[in-house]
Amino acid sequence: GVAAGLPLAEAQAKAKGMAGVIATLVANAPQQARFRRLERKINALATDIHAAQIRLGNSYVRLLFPPEESPLALSNGRDLSNWEGDPAFWSMEADGTIRGANESPVPSSTYLFTKERFREFRLLFEVRQTVSPEHSTMHSAVAALGERFTDKGPNPFGFRGPLLMFCHDWGIWDAYRRNRVEPAGQRGPLQIGDERKGGWNLVEFLVVGNRIRCAANGTEIFDFTDNPKMLQNSPIGLQLHSNQRPQEFRFRHLFLSENPTAKLVTVGLPSEDVAP
Repeated sequence: GVAAGLPLAEAQAKAKGMAGVIATLVANAPQQARFRRLERKINALATDIHAAQIRLGNSYVRLLFPPEESPLALSNGRDLSNWEGDPAFWSMEADGTIRGANESPVPSSTYLFTKERFREFRLLFEVRQTVSPEHSTMHSAVAALGERFTDKGPNPFGFRGPLLMFCHDWGIWDAYRRNRVEPAGQRGPLQIGDERKGGWNLVEFLVVGNRIRCAANGTEIFDFTDNPKMLQNSPIGLQLHSNQRPQEFRFRHLFLSENPTAKLVTVGLPSEDVAP
């Protein structure tokens, strides 16, 4: 302090004050260590609670299936090893949620595909679209009953065939073939009052024979019977649409059963029993 030009008395006072601070820190060290241990316990408890919430969500969706069906979990909750897609757009988050997103343009719609192929199935899942001034409102979809192909880009994760659409636009678009087939004659996006924009939506797709049905948040959205010649075994794909603007979708609790019964199981669920 003196070397810095302070008067001797002021320098002595500052030194005394600093000594007091050091003494306080030393005295409080055991308590700080206890706080750090407590913080670690709280963080571990939060992790356990979060894992329990994931298990509860999975159990809840699985229990919606009829007892005679055997639902298969499409996601292992750890990584995307049982899927095929472009890692530039698709990732697995720490909580087991699948995220599809882009910041740069997507030249052609890209999909995250299951490795297995399906023809008649019931698919239940929850989806949330990020809604903000920066994000596009373009829909997502489940690709099914068609075929994979290499789209422009080149994009090895393209799809030709039925797209079962949701979020901002609902219905069926027959990609690279007939365009929109459900609702017939629909111009522009089909909006539904039951959609929870920016929130989690419980979606059910049911394919029995050539009949394709959809329910969202407990309400039936469409019921379409197609030409069986237009439908075939194919992987299930989650869509990130071609777009110049950013998009972000999250998917969780994806379960599928094959050869299902012909009844939608989520229609009529009370609002408190669907995705929050």
